[in-house]
Amino acid sequence: MRWCCGGSYSENGGGGSGSSSRTPHQQPTPLLTVATGSATSNTHDTFGPMQVKMHKTAVLVTEGTGESVLLDSLRASGWNCTISFPTQATSDVESICPLAVFIDLRVPHPSQIAKDVSSVSTEEVLIVSIAEKHISEKRRRALGQSNIIHHVTWNTRDVTLFDYVGRLANRIRALPALFAVLDETDQAVEVCDEQRVVQYVNRAYENVTGCIRSEVIGQPESEMRRKSLPRARGEEERRRSSDWKFIRVPFANNSQFVYMKRSNTTGEAAIFRDVSLKSLKSQTGGIEAPISEVLTMLRDVSSRVDGEPAQTIKDAMKVLSSHELYAPSINRFRDADRIATQYYDGLIRLHHPARQRKRSVVDAHREKRGSHGERRRVSADVKNALENDNCWKFDILHLEKVSDHHALSQVGMKVFERWKVCDVLGCSDELLNRWILSIEAHYHAGNTYHNATHAADVLQATSFFLDSPSVAIHVNESHAVAALLAAAVHDLDHPGRGNAYLINTRQSLAILYNDNSILENHHIALAFQLTLQHNANVNIFSNLSREEFIQMRHAMVEMVLATDISRHFEYLAKFNKMHVTDVAEEQRDTNSLTICDMLVKCADISNPAREWGLCQRWAHRIVEEYFEQTREEKEKGLPVTMEVFDRNTCNVPITQCGFIDMFAREAFATFTEFAKLGELSDQLESNYEKWKLMTSQWTPSHNTNLVL
Repeated sequence: MRWCCGGSYSENGGGGSGSSSRTPHQQPTPLLTVATGSATSNTHDTFGPMQVKMHKTAVLVTEGTGESVLLDSLRASGWNCTISFPTQATSDVESICPLAVFIDLRVPHPSQIAKDVSSVSTEEVLIVSIAEKHISEKRRRALGQSNIIHHVTWNTRDVTLFDYVGRLANRIRALPALFAVLDETDQAVEVCDEQRVVQYVNRAYENVTGCIRSEVIGQPESEMRRKSLPRARGEEERRRSSDWKFIRVPFANNSQFVYMKRSNTTGEAAIFRDVSLKSLKSQTGGIEAPISEVLTMLRDVSSRVDGEPAQTIKDAMKVLSSHELYAPSINRFRDADRIATQYYDGLIRLHHPARQRKRSVVDAHREKRGSHGERRRVSADVKNALENDNCWKFDILHLEKVSDHHALSQVGMKVFERWKVCDVLGCSDELLNRWILSIEAHYHAGNTYHNATHAADVLQATSFFLDSPSVAIHVNESHAVAALLAAAVHDLDHPGRGNAYLINTRQSLAILYNDNSILENHHIALAFQLTLQHNANVNIFSNLSREEFIQMRHAMVEMVLATDISRHFEYLAKFNKMHVTDVAEEQRDTNSLTICDMLVKCADISNPAREWGLCQRWAHRIVEEYFEQTREEKEKGLPVTMEVFDRNTCNVPITQCGFIDMFAREAFATFTEFAKLGELSDQLESNYEKWKLMTSQWTPSHNTNLVL
């Protein structure tokens, strides 16, 4: 008899007929799939170290009972077969999720049924046609276009192929559970095939490397992405390293290579951020410093050796990570050669800081929190404009307007008061106020961008960064003050033209500083000249000891020179290679300066990460300045520094996207991760998308009157 729609057929011990009612979600207990097709009581398959329960389910689409030699053979091999009427086939397949679907070619429109089944199946399913006899090759090809990939006859006894497919399908269906676990683990995992092409990475890998999964899979393994991984060597199965574990997975004629990021359990936690790693948004590639490549190779080698050689390599890496890479170490002759020691101190070292413990910013503020200086008198408008100066959304351009272009002195004294700069320098509020007014007066008000307001903006950003607890714990008090002062003077007397322009026009400053960081050297040199001249009465350093002054000056010079965009990647690499945990006191001092270099750099290029309105207005200001430089270069027949900034052709949004891609994104991704200020990178990416949307609508006519 014909079974009603959705009915099922089951057999109790042999070839007799029988029936039972089936609800859509009932699943019978399956038997083991075996290559020979014989029945067995074993219901599980071993898949590596995993035990997989065998579920061999099939749907037979027919208008009859389906009773046949083929159906009996499938049942004998452990298959649970559901008889389905053509109109019910799609819903049955959707609810049962069978491994195979058999379609009786006598039913109407078998090709359409096959297509419908394929469309609703969430798993790979084997679709097979059944007929009384073999069909022609022409019809096979026609059915193949409907995803019917195999044909059998009703009297077929050999079900070996179906058993084999069932076994593989059950293994494949066990994999999503493994992928789900891998995606939830905190350890980064990368799987490569025998050709070292990436097959899989998990979410933690994205977080560790900053690379997007979809852009990594299918690509060759890359040291650019994975700097600390040990290389596979010969038939060695496992290698240890401080960061990653390498596992070689053999499979017959195929091999896979797995790299797993270790959890830090050794107590030797170190931060080795790598500038070569792409951020989640930045896919323009990294710029690798040679010293970074050397450190990477040493980390690779250190993972392959144990004992004393491994420690020697680690010591070498520590030395190579220092800033004064080519300066000789005094330790080699301190006790053995008094003359050599004095030559070193007098001619090479020049200044040598005392070895006392320096207070961190956190310690300093804890001790001074009860101290309050005398409040300055400011207008109500200025006071209101300064109200949220410790917030990232602070509007410095509004302060510029209400203070009549005295934003630097106004925000400067507010910031200096909060950071107790007078206490550190041992000077009065009046003296510090005269100093900042003198500095402000030597900025060029005619510059649309490089003016005192830009300095005020960088000073406010520097203060904001220092406020982050994750930054403050690593920065000593004197470096924090140096960073604030450096931010205030970092573009002092800027002519509104870049270093390349000064070189091409043979300006006296270019000659003086031998074409090296011309403006940056000039800014900090002039700042100290103005401060130390005797008749100006603005020497805020007069009460510092000789040693304190040397340290303060050294830090300020270092931080201002770090703003030279031509050395951007050099300073970024230094920051990425910084080791911040379990370090000696001397290294803590070095780290403090490195962090301050980085935060002043980020403050200097922070406009793309500001609230959109400020971001856009600052962009127009810098572009306007570049427009004028380009015009002057063309009028004088000079080499054009940046051809893209021709007012007649420039697409401003494209230039802003380019700057973010080239400089801002990588710097902010790295620093904000360290400072735990991820919202700044989010703002930068939001601004980037806004600029990107504007690119197609921008015309040169927009380039007039950018700054109103």
